[in-house]
Amino acid sequence: AMRRRQRGGGMRVFTAFVVFVAFAGAFAGVRGDAARGSRATLGAGRAREAPSGEVKEAARAGEALRWVVESPCDVYSKSFAVESGEALRRVTVGASERACARERARESGKDSQACAAYKDVVAKIRTMSRDDVITTLRLVLHEACQSAAMELSDPEKRSAAEAEEFVKDAVRRSAEEEATAGKSSANPWGSNEEILARQREEKLAKDEERTTGRGIWGWSRDVAQFREFSDAFGDTLSRDSIQVQERNALMDIYRRTNGANWRRRDRWMSAKSYCTWYGVTCQDADAGVTFVDLRDNNLRGDVPQAIDELRMLQGIDMSHNRLEGRLSPMIGELKALRYLLVRSNELYSNIPAGVFRKDSALVHVDLSDNMLSGAIPQKEFMNLHNLRMFNVSVNSLSGGLPDVSKLPMLEVFSASTNSLRGELPHFERDSNMRFFDVSKNLMHGTIPPLHVQMPWVLFDVSGNSLSGELLPVEFPRTLRVFSVGNNNLNGSIPLTFGKLPYVEHLDFSSNKFTGMLPSTVMRKPSLRYFNASQNALEGELPQSFYQGEKERSAMKLAELDVSHNRLTGELPRALVELENIRVINVAHNKLAGELPSEHWSTRNLIRLDVKANAFTGRVPPSLATARKLEYLDLSQNRFTARIDLSVLTIPTLTHLDVAGNDFDWTNVAKAGASSPAASRARQDPSRAIKPPRADEL
Repeated sequence: AMRRRQRGGGMRVFTAFVVFVAFAGAFAGVRGDAARGSRATLGAGRAREAPSGEVKEAARAGEALRWVVESPCDVYSKSFAVESGEALRRVTVGASERACARERARESGKDSQACAAYKDVVAKIRTMSRDDVITTLRLVLHEACQSAAMELSDPEKRSAAEAEEFVKDAVRRSAEEEATAGKSSANPWGSNEEILARQREEKLAKDEERTTGRGIWGWSRDVAQFREFSDAFGDTLSRDSIQVQERNALMDIYRRTNGANWRRRDRWMSAKSYCTWYGVTCQDADAGVTFVDLRDNNLRGDVPQAIDELRMLQGIDMSHNRLEGRLSPMIGELKALRYLLVRSNELYSNIPAGVFRKDSALVHVDLSDNMLSGAIPQKEFMNLHNLRMFNVSVNSLSGGLPDVSKLPMLEVFSASTNSLRGELPHFERDSNMRFFDVSKNLMHGTIPPLHVQMPWVLFDVSGNSLSGELLPVEFPRTLRVFSVGNNNLNGSIPLTFGKLPYVEHLDFSSNKFTGMLPSTVMRKPSLRYFNASQNALEGELPQSFYQGEKERSAMKLAELDVSHNRLTGELPRALVELENIRVINVAHNKLAGELPSEHWSTRNLIRLDVKANAFTGRVPPSLATARKLEYLDLSQNRFTARIDLSVLTIPTLTHLDVAGNDFDWTNVAKAGASSPAASRARQDPSRAIKPPRADEL
């Protein structure tokens, strides 16, 4: 529309009228009762001062008819729940007459279909039911609204189909706004309590952004880069035209994404500067939209194509909504766009190659958790020389993996949970890659070495079909997460992992690793998660995890899973004493001896699995103090002593298995027999458990 306006100054008049007709319904949600006045019902306002009877009805109808002529799209969206039948009949006849006159003027005095409809309305109006009158009125309004749209777009000869779609969209969204916002109180911004609550929320949000940023991939820690308006819009558009274009684009975003039901829509669609609307940031006080932040705001519908009309845009965040459809390749035309964040929506189809234009300014791209398919455009992807973060995880992408090692600025690449194929890239020493996650794909080949000079933090290639051995080389000291679980790797686990000072997460599970369990790795104070299950590892668990009380309190290990191996020895007392331990899983090994009898740290323990070993003796009574324990599996061992009833009745348990042992249940039977519940069962035969008869087996 803005390009059309450049062709003639007279188009500015049309522009104002287009904005009024196309978006008139949007203002219904923000007008107070005082502003609605004469339009709260069809012509009710001025009629309050008119005499009673037919004169009053005529006054109402006259006022309503003027509204019909001015903004048919707005009237069309009304529910007509409180208008009298007489007022509706008068307005319907009057609107039909106006439609006939308009068609006669257009057809040089000839009667048209509208005139035939007008005659039919005059003949039948008194015999029509209320519902039939409303239906007829809506039909007349629809035709008027559509005609206005076609006339206003005449310089480009918009087709009837386009006009009809325009009307349907405008009317539908206007009706939605009336259904929600139209029911508000006289204060369009809500009650004083609601206003204060919103102000508190805004202050808290601003404080949070100021202290923590918008997360590691947000733009709060970044500032908008200054840009000349002429660079974005050219030299021909005036500032007024730029403001009209940006306001129209934002209004289109509002309408096409169910704006009436957004969680936050402060000042949207009001007469205030769009730079004050919720989530909108401008370069100047009244123009130059640089950021649009509408994340987690209940946006629904197709991705609005009007985004590419915001020529100054540097960041758009529509994450955590319910947007559908395709990304527009025209987004790539936004030369200043650096942040494209639309994660956790319902986008489908492929990633348009046009998004990754040559000389793109994109820095952060997050399309994760959608329904995207097809391949990542590899050739165009290499145009992103400024790219630092790229996330397309949790989609349905296929094809090859781009050679991300060739992008010098790239720090984060995540494409987990897709169907990507190919081999892992080999990163050069000067690469800036820090986070690399292609887990749960169809990758094959070997794992390349991670150069010690690189700033690695996370390397996750779990859930693929990788093979070969892990090279016993030095790893980058900055590495915190290393996950290669669920592959076809073999050989031994390198002891060099024990030299990592900040390592937190190690996953070697579901491979074919052999050799000794790397006990030095498990003693790292920074380690929180260690999983080497489903392998063929041998040896014993380290009997010492720390030296002294100070080191014990510094240990962060929370989850240990070495199940399904060939480990021997006992369960170390030093392990169960760790303050942060939550999960201990040593099932399906060859461990023996008694479980540690005391000093269990049960404050955080939620899972204990010692199934299928050779443990003997007694189950520690101190486990009864584990008030968060949910999973307890003692089955298929050689426990023989009495078991404490309090262990079996931990209230948080959801899984309990003690089968395959030789427990002494005498104390449990006595306790059960003497309990009040058992006494009631003896007194009430209907509650007693009876053995099945032979014919029931």
